[in-house]
This record gives sequence, structure tokens and C-alpha cells, in this order.
Amino acid sequence: MCGICGIAHTDRAQHVDRQRLHAMNKALQHRGPDDSGYWFGGHVALAMRRLSVIDLFRGKQPFTNEEESIVLVYNGEIYNYRELRHDLEQRGHVFRTLSDTEVVLRAYEEHGDDALLRFNGMFAFALYDARHDRLLLARDRVGIKPLYYAFNEGTLTFASELDAVMRSGHVRGALNPSAIESYFTFLYVPAPDTIYRDVQKLMPGHKLVLQRGSIHTDCYWQLEMNPDPKWTIPAAAERYTELLADAVKAQCVSEVPLGAFLSGGIDSSSVVAMMHVNSAAPVKTFTIGFDDAHANELHYARIAAEHFETDHTEEILKPDMVDTTPYLARFFGEPFADSSALPMWLVSQVARREVTVALSGDGGDELFAGYSWLHMTRKAQRYQHVPAFLRRLADSSLRALPRTPFLQKVRRFSSDSFMDAMNIFRRRQTALDRDTRNALYGPELAACIAEIGVDRYAERMDALCGLSSSNRMLAQDFLVYLPDDILAKVDRMSMAHSLEARVPLLDNTIIDFAATLPFGMKLKGNVSKFIVKKAIGKIMPPQLMKQRKQGFAVPIHRWFRHDLRDHFLAAVLSHEARNSALLNRRAIRAMYDAHMQQEDNYGHQLWAVLMFEHWLRYAESLPGVSLSM
Repeated sequence: MCGICGIAHTDRAQHVDRQRLHAMNKALQHRGPDDSGYWFGGHVALAMRRLSVIDLFRGKQPFTNEEESIVLVYNGEIYNYRELRHDLEQRGHVFRTLSDTEVVLRAYEEHGDDALLRFNGMFAFALYDARHDRLLLARDRVGIKPLYYAFNEGTLTFASELDAVMRSGHVRGALNPSAIESYFTFLYVPAPDTIYRDVQKLMPGHKLVLQRGSIHTDCYWQLEMNPDPKWTIPAAAERYTELLADAVKAQCVSEVPLGAFLSGGIDSSSVVAMMHVNSAAPVKTFTIGFDDAHANELHYARIAAEHFETDHTEEILKPDMVDTTPYLARFFGEPFADSSALPMWLVSQVARREVTVALSGDGGDELFAGYSWLHMTRKAQRYQHVPAFLRRLADSSLRALPRTPFLQKVRRFSSDSFMDAMNIFRRRQTALDRDTRNALYGPELAACIAEIGVDRYAERMDALCGLSSSNRMLAQDFLVYLPDDILAKVDRMSMAHSLEARVPLLDNTIIDFAATLPFGMKLKGNVSKFIVKKAIGKIMPPQLMKQRKQGFAVPIHRWFRHDLRDHFLAAVLSHEARNSALLNRRAIRAMYDAHMQQEDNYGHQLWAVLMFEHWLRYAESLPGVSLSM
């Protein structure tokens, strides 16, 4: 596991500035504290930071072939590298290491860009082929590993993190209004956008090629959902069990200590169950909670830990939110306001004391219909069978009642019944609705959004119009929410502690399998992840199978009424606040007051404003960032 970066000039006479590359690589030190490496080839230069996991002493990077005509920097793990290596050896390739890094390079030598379709794993890499003066950047199918790039005035700059791209000094730091709009809508910035106009995320399943003075990007893999009605429940359950066991076994290959995050939910517990089967020693598992939340999750995690006889670490924490909040903003490189980043940060910190690699259960909800917004959309659709005049009568009655957090939820459900499925689904994923955002934005920002705004969410949803509404919702979660929120959170918060997080539920074989299942095997009635529960129910403690799904219970609403109350006022609404040129303070204050008076729960919205303020303060330290549009 590593952090990678590089600079390439289209003008072959222009040499890369070594100090700029060193500054970029230094920004990635947390991703790879064990080693660093550089390769300078005149107009192209590559660098990396290494976290040693496989072939500790010979897997150094940048990695070159014998003629030094191909050079590679690579971040990730290829889980089928042994099978690929065997095939390449049969074709005459001679290996000098045991690393998966060399497999990536040899596979390119043999198959060219088609090698990408042979990799089962998580990766982002840069490969320079000097024979053709061709630079290839690639990102894994799902987007588990990140890759950012900018192409400006004949210079391509790229890195594993946005911060490192900005440290190059080659990029203008003008803000992207569309990204700000997306952030306050969904609490994250969907690809390919970033907070900066001139920097983009390489999309999952995509490659970028720089050659003959220009760049072009291509999709080498895309999700294809082809439900097969021939699946039976027993056959599908058996197949899922087999695939899960194989994926977990493959992802337990490591030459450094390895463990697992254990929340007590179905997905993380099933990963631990398979680790338990394949491990001679007790599996190291890690769970954290807050002193005023997580009682249920900790309870279920203990049940799973006892059942699978793990070496379990559980910590109840009371983080100093005033100190922690600004620190989190640095690692995402752009505004990011999913509050579950905090527990991910904390559990990674705890796990890193004992292990270097940790498996997680992320991905199961997107593949097998685990999220509440999909369930609530379908419930609202069922409520639409009630005659419209009765629903309108109920809706008007609800609006006459006092504002409380509970009644606001009921009102939102009532209003859902007057929308179509896709708009219900989108609203359920929206943190700040259109009216709230319009009130929040200052005049300049509002004008820029109206003029330049691009709706990435709608673009993706429109591209899925050939699917049923239920499968469109699942695909949208997989293509947008999973890579740009969940996997971004897992990667940044784990790598901030130099911890490699692996996600076996996103193995290629499991993704392909899930794409063939009829929707009714994923959500059957009110039972989410139906086939998963059928598959693993026989090996799980009964108590775990009966629990209701719940997100990681960050007490965000309470924090703003207590721990973060004064800090929010001082940071966001003081004269020193940086947001005043972009946001409307009266709207922020109105939201804050409504939360304090418990008219509604605005904790997640206030967190978005607070994280935006802390990101603005951090961005001031970066070269070229103007914080203007």
C-alpha cells in the first residue's frame, strides 16, 4: 500500500522540477511511512511512499523492467497476483521479486492496457512506457483507491490525494461552484469533480493516457446489471458463501499483522467469520464507541467476537471534538461531511497499534440493498396507493402541528408520497434541500452555481435509465455514493494512520455475482440483504441475525447542542470566519437556532458548514489556492 504522485510535461525539453515532486511526495508520507522512491526521466518523473505489506524487502518502487523502458508506481493490492504470475511465467516472463507490483508491470508487458481487466483488487497506478513516450494512469473498477489529476498548460500532475496535487504548484486553486453545490447537497463531492476547477478525480474503472501532447480518458470496465431469473435461493446462498470465503482468504495474504474492523453488523461479522475459518490464531478485531452512543453496536460486536473467539479490542471514547474537527479536514483535501468519518478515524487509530492491515465489511449495502433510503423510497411508493385526497388531508394536518424532530420526519415522508421514485430516492440522500441551499449561498456563489452548475448525480441517474427503478437506485449507490463517500472515507481515515483497509465484499467475483441476482433476492419484503442473510445465517449467532440495520451512531445532534456549540459559533459565525464571502450567515444562524431549540435535527447540516469552514482555513496554506471562483 502506498501513495503515488508524478509530473509529466508534454514538452520533452522541459525537465520536472525535483523540489516540486519532493513536496508532493512529502504530503503523502502518512500513506507510506516505510520507504520512499523517485524516478526522474527528464520531462516525466514519478514518486511514491510505501507501506510495506508484501515482499517487504524487494518490493521497492518505483519499479522498472530490466531495460528500464517501463517504470511503475503503484498503490494497492492485486489479490489474484499469484494466479496472474503463474500464467505470466508460463508465457516466459522471469520475475525477480514476489510482489504484486511486479505482476502489474509484467502483465502490462504481456497484455498492454488489457491487463487492467485481469486485475482483481484495489489499485491506482501510473506506468510510463518510454518506448512510446506514453504515460498510463489507471484506477480500480470500484474506486477503492483514489487518484487525482490536473492537466494545465502542457503539464499533467497527479497524486493519490488532492493535497499532494496542490503542493506541486502547477495547479490554479480557483473553486468549483458545482462541487460546492454537490457538497452541500450530499455532503461529499462526486467524481469527476473536485473542489477545484482545474483538478479532477479519475473515475473508477477508468484509465488516462498522456501521449503525443494530449490526454484522453477511457472507461475500461463498467457495471452491468443483468438479473438472471434462473437463480434459486438455495443456489444463490451457496454461491455467495463460496465467493465470500474465497475473497476473504485471498485478502488475508499479508506479511505484516492483519485484523478486522468489527461493528457487529451482518457484513463485518461475516468477514470475521470467514477469517476465523482460515486462521490458526484468533483473529484480531477492533470496535470503538462513544460514551453516549453505540450501546447496541458494541453489544453485537461483543457477541460476534465471543462467537468467533477473536482477540477483541473495544474502546469507549470521548473525543475532543474541538481539536479533532479541523484535523479531519486536512486528509480529504476538499470538504467532506459524512460524520461517520470520525469513528472511522478513531477505529483506525486503535487498530494501527496492533495491525498494519484491517479488513472491513464495506460494500454489502450497495450490492445487496441495505440502505434505508432505498427502503423508505419503496415504503413511500406503497403509501402512494392511498387516495391522493386523503394524503393531502393528512399532509395539511401535519403542517399545522408544532415543529419537532419526529414530526419533521413524518412531514418529509408525507411529502415523499407526491414525488416519483427517483426523486424520492434523491431527496432521501440529500442533506440540505434546494430551498435551504438557496438561502445558505451568498449572492456570488449562487450566481456562479446558476451559471456553471453541473448535476453529476442526475447525469449518472440518466445513464441508468435502461434499468428498473429499484436497480437504478442500487446502481446509483454503487457508482456514486460508494466510491465518493464510503470508500473515500475508508481510504483517507485508515491511511491517515498508515493502516491498509481492505474490502473483500467488493471482490470482482462478488460484484459480478450480485449483478446477476434478481432484486427480490436482495430486498425481499422488508428484509434487506435477504440472500446474504440466507447464506450466512447458519454460521452466525442468532442475535446478530435479528438486529435492525443502523448506521454508526455518531451523536452529532447532541454534540452541536453541547460539545460543539461554542466552537461552532466561534469558528463559523465570528468575524474571523472564512465562509463569509461564500455563505449567508443569517441562514446559518437560523439553522443553528432551530437546532438548539429542537425544532428539528440539523446536526448533519451544521457539520457540513463547520467542515467547510475548517477546510477553507486549511486550504489557505496551499500554494496557488485563491478561494475565489
